[in-house]
Amino acid sequence: MTADLKSKIQNPKHLHRAAAQRAVPVSKILLALILVLAAFLRFYLLDGQSFWNDEGNSARIAERSLQLITEGAAGDIHPPLYYYLLHIWRGVFGSSESALRSLSAVLGVLLVGLSFLIGRKTFSPGVGLLAAFIAAINPFQIYYSQEARMYMLLAVIGAAATWVLLRLLVGWRYERLAAGGWRLALDHVMLAVLYAAGLYTHYAFPFVIITHFLIVSAWLLVLRQPLRRFIPWIGVVAAAGVLFIPWLPTAIRQITTWPSSRVTVDGGQMLLDTARLYVAGPTLPTAEATWAIVIGGFFIFIGLWNPMGFDERRAEAHDVLPYSIRLGSIVLWWLVPIALIFAFGLFKESYLKFFIVGSSACCLLLARGISNMWGIGRGALTMPRELAGQPLASWAWSIVVLALCAVIAVPTFNTLRNYYFDPAYARDDYRGIAQRIVRQQRPDDAVLLDSANQWEVFTYYYPDGPHVYPLPRQRPLDQAAVEAELAEMVAKHPRLFVLYWGDGEADPQRVIESWLDAHTYKATEQWINSIRFATYAVPAKLSNVPEVKSGVRFGEHITLEGYTLSTPQVQPGDILQLDLFWRTAAPLSERYKVFVHVLDASGKIVAQTDREPGGGQQPTTNWESNQVVVDRYGVLIPEDTTPGVYTVKAGLYDFDDVRLPTNKGGDSLDLMPFIIQDPVLSLLPDRHQHVIDMRQASSIPDAFSDFRMIEVLPDANWEKENVVNNPVGTWRAFTTTSDVFHLFVENLRAGKTYEVQGLSLPYRPFSELVWATDEILMIDRWSQPHYGIHYVIKVPARQLLMAAPFPDQIYLDAQSEEGK
Repeated sequence: MTADLKSKIQNPKHLHRAAAQRAVPVSKILLALILVLAAFLRFYLLDGQSFWNDEGNSARIAERSLQLITEGAAGDIHPPLYYYLLHIWRGVFGSSESALRSLSAVLGVLLVGLSFLIGRKTFSPGVGLLAAFIAAINPFQIYYSQEARMYMLLAVIGAAATWVLLRLLVGWRYERLAAGGWRLALDHVMLAVLYAAGLYTHYAFPFVIITHFLIVSAWLLVLRQPLRRFIPWIGVVAAAGVLFIPWLPTAIRQITTWPSSRVTVDGGQMLLDTARLYVAGPTLPTAEATWAIVIGGFFIFIGLWNPMGFDERRAEAHDVLPYSIRLGSIVLWWLVPIALIFAFGLFKESYLKFFIVGSSACCLLLARGISNMWGIGRGALTMPRELAGQPLASWAWSIVVLALCAVIAVPTFNTLRNYYFDPAYARDDYRGIAQRIVRQQRPDDAVLLDSANQWEVFTYYYPDGPHVYPLPRQRPLDQAAVEAELAEMVAKHPRLFVLYWGDGEADPQRVIESWLDAHTYKATEQWINSIRFATYAVPAKLSNVPEVKSGVRFGEHITLEGYTLSTPQVQPGDILQLDLFWRTAAPLSERYKVFVHVLDASGKIVAQTDREPGGGQQPTTNWESNQVVVDRYGVLIPEDTTPGVYTVKAGLYDFDDVRLPTNKGGDSLDLMPFIIQDPVLSLLPDRHQHVIDMRQASSIPDAFSDFRMIEVLPDANWEKENVVNNPVGTWRAFTTTSDVFHLFVENLRAGKTYEVQGLSLPYRPFSELVWATDEILMIDRWSQPHYGIHYVIKVPARQLLMAAPFPDQIYLDAQSEEGK
């Protein structure tokens, strides 16, 4: 045996160093795999969801120059640093959803790496790796790593500042300014820059500075350091403050004047929701994460224990910082921001993202607790005497630890599944709403955004769309100005798409919605995540008195005085406009909903609207006795509705879905019928100038049920009249003269003749035939001296599109003159 080899064997420190050197590559490989996993989870389906409101703001602000970004941020509630970075990032990677969100995704991976560095410095490399793995799969971090906002930048700067502070605590204790002092000086500069960057990122960053103040204070007390040791940190904060001075007046103005509201929450539920956020993320109900919260809390509690028997490589700070300082720093980093958020009354849904500043600390404590529990089972710590040396007990203990970890892993998996694949947990779908509007809109339709700060995100997806109105344009809302702009808007546009979001702050009195309910007809309303998407029809003229009297009583006190159907003819995709006039004989103690159903000839509901009166703003419990309540309803007729005559049915029901009976029998009232005509009819020339009389339409449905076109053989003896060819010469229509008048159409190319049967009034002549298009045949037939029936047939499809009565307008005008 050589002397060198003998020396190596006898030198245990050399053996430990050699083992450590062999372990380094394994540690690096594991860290690399963890970072790859973190990157995959953060970049996976990065564009799977729409930008929500604030992300749209980020996207549109990043389009501007740096000067305009500064000016825009001055009018916002966030400092400009993130927008500067996103502007630069956008210039390199583009403006798509994936490109803009990828900045946060990269920051999220960086936060995982920082979790490893801090875990290695404060506890051990093993804890650092485990903390990095927990951070990599943490749903809270993944969620905000896929959002084009500044919260991951806030978390990364907070973590980096904490890592640098721990390095400084070591340096300050041994005053290493003489030997290697440049590194310590560099750490001071880095911390000052990070503090300033944090202040320029988000106004929640002072929570981190306050946490660091407590950490340095604890370091002074535990190590009994003189107060002069506080001076370097004070100098760092002062330097950061100097860097922040240019923005300080803007920050003070924004923080003190930005509208906010405190909310009252249950303390216990608040703590549960906070724990759920850290352990299972924002896309899992608290009830489904209960056991994960309990076990996570148990592991964190175990992590607070200082085991002296670990046979593990030491953390970088072991030799110079007491365990209480190292552990206490992580605990303060986690708990102080939570306490401050609670103390300032910031615990509400829109502020929960502020908790991200302590997310890495929670992962570190959880990793430390799991490591302690695992160390007991694997013999790394001192076990009870009766169990020591028993492999079975050691393996059983390890299995228990793994099982507890699995209980936490299951909600993590469920949370990520919800986030990636369940639309119920998706961000506000402005992309889908914009696409829906593009599909449904007509040339003169308008889009109203309530509140106005939806403009950025909506126009990201609707960049070329006309007629977008963001209201209100200022806070607090100027009611007179808003109502004037609404009146001007409805005078120009026949239909409105309205997006309600954040209107509780922008329009707390619901001025816009109340005005629309009084002056338009709400047809649809749907919650899409936190956006309320509604469609309104603008009437040509509002009815304030009923055109049709009713007097039908519902229940004991409510009477429908009458109604006005402003749209006796509509097309598929149109909005039926109906005014109901209610009156109650006595105050009502129960709230009722109104249903308006559109039924086809078979009684099947093809469209409906159900809601409380007045668009939900005139509940029946607010009705005054013997006061008429004008209640306006719009019903959207589906695009695929078959043309024909339809009936409107209305009634009331309570919140248990029990309908009120009427004094006429039954639990609803049939209103006048109306016509749904084929969309092509809107393009037809108005050859006949008819005014359709819907009050006479009750006898017309028979025409639809009896209508048919039967192929017949031509008869040479037919005496043809009203012979007309369509414009391209493919079809011919004519009538014959006999005791019973007949209508025929010929397919000139196929050589086939069809008799049109089922039209009413067989003994009345067909007074006029007109080919409106190549396929549409329009027919007039007088039923009596001053009234006729107007038919529209789609000939190749053998389909009756319309059968409606019309009066003689000259006769009506004469009658009107006589009445005067």
